[in-house]
Amino acid sequence: MENYGGLTEVDRLIPKVSKSQTVFRSAFIVGSELCERMAYFAIVANLYLILTTLMPFDAGEATSVVLLWSGTCYLTPILGGWLADSYTGRFKAILGFNIVYIIGLIVLAIMAFTQGGTFIFILSLFIIAVGTGGMLMLVLFSVFIIIGIKSNVSTFGADQFIDSSDPVGYKQTFFNWFYFAINVGALMSFTIIAYIQESDMRTGLIVPAVLMVVASLLFLTGSNSYIRLPPQGSTITKSIRIIYHAFTSKNYDNNCTTFLDRAKWATDENGRLMYTSHEIDDVKKFLNILPIQAMFIVYWMLYAQMSSVFYIQGLHLDLHPYGKFRIPVACLNLFDTVVILLMVPIFERILYPYLKRKSIEFGMLKRIGTGILIMIFSMVCAAMVETYRLFLISSGETKMQKIGEHQSVEIARLSIFVQIPQFALIGISEGIGTGILIMIFSMVCAAMVETYRLFLISS
Repeated sequence: MENYGGLTEVDRLIPKVSKSQTVFRSAFIVGSELCERMAYFAIVANLYLILTTLMPFDAGEATSVVLLWSGTCYLTPILGGWLADSYTGRFKAILGFNIVYIIGLIVLAIMAFTQGGTFIFILSLFIIAVGTGGMLMLVLFSVFIIIGIKSNVSTFGADQFIDSSDPVGYKQTFFNWFYFAINVGALMSFTIIAYIQESDMRTGLIVPAVLMVVASLLFLTGSNSYIRLPPQGSTITKSIRIIYHAFTSKNYDNNCTTFLDRAKWATDENGRLMYTSHEIDDVKKFLNILPIQAMFIVYWMLYAQMSSVFYIQGLHLDLHPYGKFRIPVACLNLFDTVVILLMVPIFERILYPYLKRKSIEFGMLKRIGTGILIMIFSMVCAAMVETYRLFLISSGETKMQKIGEHQSVEIARLSIFVQIPQFALIGISEGIGTGILIMIFSMVCAAMVETYRLFLISS
């Protein structure tokens, strides 16, 4: 990168602004994220019910679609981050994928009203997945949505503070508000929007489309004040090249300490070395973290039961424990969110300092193990609830309950609130895991943090 009197080309592109301007432009990003998360969780909240009431899916097929869609949403940010870092820049990537996101939501709402074909309906879901973060052409098309949003918005927000007097402090404040917006979005979606959808699913699917339009307008409103860093190349691409040249390099020192050190002797067509020792060491650190990352795959497999198996179980519990008012099945997710918000400060400010004062070792591997163990307890709770539910049905303790607009099923006379412990335990498990992620980020060099963050999302 060229240097102009001590300033890099990127530095020259950064306008010097006041604190108020910095807060002003970041507010649009946080507001946009709030609306986008409300739109996203509005689909997540009742996707199973959408598939079984508006489309001809049985329970098993709907569960498979829910899990496939969720996995696609979290896998594609790798592609979105790579595209932004290599070619488009984050602003254009976010804007482009916002448009795809809106298209997917509009098509989904139209299909709900017109009872359109199953293929188009599923296609619109996967378009949404692509926009929020690409199986066949179907999955690729839908994955466009998640790609751009998940992988770029938070990073683009952090870019807005590089010209401030206290970039670290402002970034921390921004991410606090950013995380707050995500949780408020989940809160609104799992309560108000979920209730609207259970009352009138078609109208309820218009809401996320409107919210996403508002999110895009908010994002565009601040466009003239944003810092837009040019694409500076993807660390994913460079890492893959280093690994490739480590495999293919024939001219290397036989005293290499690791396999990747072979890439140090890789040269271009002009005979110049292609990689520095620091770049190769960065890839080593990244690869060393992957075994820890693999442990989270099983964890998130269990976590995914909240939007599938837990939801199905909730539909067959009593949704009217206090008279005529119906409790939306999706609102039980709130207990996961609320417990996380409560547990993180309790763990970080009280529990961990107390254990440290008592010289009780509670390192990261123990935290991972504890988090997984608590997750297992959550699954045990769910199994106990299901066993008791089936017992009540076999004993005749049942009643008829409406599911969706036209379907009624026989359910056990057991309040849906018996699910609270299993959701709360997942929240406690996540609260412990937050510190683990901070530790892992600290083990990865600054140049590779973005790459690792994308792989973390995809797990």
